[in-house]
Amino acid sequence: MFLPSASAATSCEDLSKVSLPAATVTLAESVAAGAFTPPANFTPGPGAPRNLNFSDLPAFCRVQVTLRPSSDSDIRMELWMPVTASWNGKFRANGNGGLGGGPIVNPGALANGLRLGYATAGDNTGHETTDSSYALEHPEKIKDFGYRAAHEMTIAAKALIKGYYGAGPKLSYMAEGGGGTIAALSAAQRYPTDYDSIAITGMSSHVTRHPFAQLWIWEATHKDPAAYIPAGKFAVLHRAALDACDAKDGLKDGIIGDPEHCKVDPSVTLCKGADSPDCLTAPQLEAAKKIYAGPHNPRTSQEIYSPMYPGSELGWGALAGGAAPGGIVMDFFKFFVFKDPSWDPKSHPVNYDGDLLLAETPENAPLNAVDPNIGGFFSRGGKMLLIDGWNDNGVPPKVAIDYYRGVVARVGAKKTRESMRFFMVPGMQHGPGTNGVQNFNFNALTILTDWKESGKVPDHLIVRHYKNGMEVGKRLVCQYPQVAFYKGSGDTEDPSSFTCKP
Repeated sequence: MFLPSASAATSCEDLSKVSLPAATVTLAESVAAGAFTPPANFTPGPGAPRNLNFSDLPAFCRVQVTLRPSSDSDIRMELWMPVTASWNGKFRANGNGGLGGGPIVNPGALANGLRLGYATAGDNTGHETTDSSYALEHPEKIKDFGYRAAHEMTIAAKALIKGYYGAGPKLSYMAEGGGGTIAALSAAQRYPTDYDSIAITGMSSHVTRHPFAQLWIWEATHKDPAAYIPAGKFAVLHRAALDACDAKDGLKDGIIGDPEHCKVDPSVTLCKGADSPDCLTAPQLEAAKKIYAGPHNPRTSQEIYSPMYPGSELGWGALAGGAAPGGIVMDFFKFFVFKDPSWDPKSHPVNYDGDLLLAETPENAPLNAVDPNIGGFFSRGGKMLLIDGWNDNGVPPKVAIDYYRGVVARVGAKKTRESMRFFMVPGMQHGPGTNGVQNFNFNALTILTDWKESGKVPDHLIVRHYKNGMEVGKRLVCQYPQVAFYKGSGDTEDPSSFTCKP
């Protein structure tokens, strides 16, 4: 049975009989309102939505598909389609956090789209293992992870949507952060007709460089035991950064408005006498300087990845404080670089020159989504929203800055201006949120749809401001490279009290 024409609809259960290229429908079932329960072995992965209450979901058609675009592919995808009366006529796809994978497509992400009326889909990036051990002997699966799983999911989802409703989606969106930005940016770069508009927050798509940067931070505080920085001392560095830069945007409020042009001398934190909680020892100071500098090739002095920026110090402990580097670091070097599951950074230290060449082999190239040539996506009317945080310690800011500059250079300033908006949010961590001493929240999908569907061009952002988890007001965020300056009077939590300046 092939999919029907656009004028005819198919029942949910009958979707199990459809034929799709290189794909098999393994489940098609109607789910009553409030009746969905997640699989017993589901646990949200890093960055995944953690709302496990599904009692508010409307009735929907649930479809599971196995995709095999290559002989070694085994991609699991899931599509949730609200009943016809609840469908908004649009499609939303979801990416994955971290290095993706696992036996189950995250139902939390699917539920978020369904609640908004979208037909929504996700996939497991082509591997059921929760680590990256598949990369040792499966180059086709590396392609699936990097770009092919999301593309094949998109093709199948649109065909099934057309079959179920009798018409395909009028608009298709991705709004992704962290690891999900790999799939979203790959779509714009490789498959410009897959989506109409894309939002990126916490750009994490330079995968072959990202682990070098995180390992660099860990090594800064672990190669010499004397260089270890206790958790409480990151506040000492943070105070020094605020003292140097906080007031430069006209307001001393615990937020550095323009970290790119902020000069901090961490030497002011050096202990004048004995070690104490309010200062850094000489070895600790050298570790801090190394983190501020970011990873460089020791032979060429070339920058490998973004450094940390002033204001982000309170988040450094997540990368610098553990007994071992984070899971992404360990996975990447074990399975993509050294092909050795027993690798550890103490017995086999990483060389930031030769080992970078091992990481960036043609076989690993599909992991990255950093091609600035997205003119094809723009030419068909695609809109891209790129938003990053100056306090992001997981993926430091210069990754997004360099990508934006690359797009302007490759596509041209005029076309970029027509189709892309880029914002750096002072004080924001790894994507929008409410936790932390300072943080900022917004809905990237709403901003994107208002732009695409209503012509509401986001020339600036109004974001909700949180302190210690409590909302305290709203702030103005300007397009990069402009900075929001306080006018000198008025409510500091009112966006109208700020103005954008070069």
